[in-house]
Amino acid sequence: MTGSDLTILTTGAGAPGARSIFKALRAGCRAESRNLRLITCDMDNEAYGFHLSDKNYIVPAGGDPSFIDTILEICRIEKPDLLFSWVDPELLNLANHKHRIEKLGTKVVISEPNVIENCINKSRSYEIASGLGLTPNFVIVEDQKDFEKAVQNLGYPQKPVCFKPIHGHGGRGFRILQPNANRAELLFTEKPNSTITSLEDVLNVFSDIHLPNLMVMEYLPGKEYTVDMLIYNGEPIVTIPRERARVKLGISNIAKLERNEQVISAAEAVARALGLNYNANIQFKLDGKANPKLIEVQPRLAGTTAAVIGAGANLPWLAAKLALGESLPQMDIKWDTVMKRFLEEVYTDGSYSWFL
Repeated sequence: MTGSDLTILTTGAGAPGARSIFKALRAGCRAESRNLRLITCDMDNEAYGFHLSDKNYIVPAGGDPSFIDTILEICRIEKPDLLFSWVDPELLNLANHKHRIEKLGTKVVISEPNVIENCINKSRSYEIASGLGLTPNFVIVEDQKDFEKAVQNLGYPQKPVCFKPIHGHGGRGFRILQPNANRAELLFTEKPNSTITSLEDVLNVFSDIHLPNLMVMEYLPGKEYTVDMLIYNGEPIVTIPRERARVKLGISNIAKLERNEQVISAAEAVARALGLNYNANIQFKLDGKANPKLIEVQPRLAGTTAAVIGAGANLPWLAAKLALGESLPQMDIKWDTVMKRFLEEVYTDGSYSWFL
């Protein structure tokens, strides 16, 4: 047995990847003959993760003024050893109040506030990564006139161009401007969650809103990778790229681990430059010359962390060990592992839950 029994508090009980992370934390404790008491919270009282934990709480949204006070009260009551979060709108708030939470004896397993700020603001993370030569060509725009100019300068309509908000998460606001996009084809051949659109349709939307600051970027035609990482004070410990082979609603349904040294080197350079800590995932796409270019930096566990967990790298548990100051176990990573994901149900009758 290594260490004592643990109580872990996690937010985001309804997040798509929560179940796999819960399983990973329980497996880590079980391997060391430790008991785990898992406390979860979410703003949705129907969060499925409530049925997979030992106790649960409903909390306000991450940006609500009462969110931190609610988390502090939960920590006073439950006395968790660790707090994990993988909910983007909560990360900065939790990081800014780390000292208050940790005074209660709960270690907060996320990066420092300035690091999270640089990740949340995509223009900052891109500026840092551009010094490493790892970003696509991009322009920051503040109005429709600059948007149209940037789109043309990046090659539209001869080739596709992408854009996304500087502040955003979960793929919200990301679109690919496809030259000669046919509205009828988009309606009848693309699923409603398609990111492909036309410049004309986008400009029609822009005419009715106050335009947020946007990043307009070159389109990258190659493979897309998410790199799952364990990092300690800016120094990478585990770096595992996986190809996002099939994606639905922004989440990988099929992921293929690939020991791509160029992608590994790029991810580790970005992690060091940003000073990330504990868990993070960094997304890249290959350009026309197969060079990795940065898409996103997310200072948290990914929704498809399950892929690397199944390949022998239990990143949530390794982060817990780091936060507790414990030595890390040896890993035997099974490269070329393929994860295929399917739906699974929880059944409830008001008093208890079960799986078939």
